[in-house]
Amino acid sequence: MKNKLAISKDCVAEKLDDELIILNLSTGMYHNLNLVGIIIWEEIQRTNPTVEILVEQLQQRFDSANIESDVQEFVNDLLMRKLITKE
Repeated sequence: MKNKLAISKDCVAEKLDDELIILNLSTGMYHNLNLVGIIIWEEIQRTNPTVEILVEQLQQRFDSANIESDVQEFVNDLLMRKLITKE
């Protein structure tokens, strides 16, 4: 079974206008996401998708040849910052 993505239990997020501010309580670090990042964050929060399902969901919303690599890179960045986890 593929690993599902989940928001880290150490994170709290607040949406302000067109950006999302995330506080990682375990590191004390703040992070902010742009509009596409917010869409990905909210999709992870709502459905706990695998990376593959997340890519499929975003391909339906955006017409981009690089969507798969962009999503993988963004997810890896969120994992590295411990904002999301793989379950």
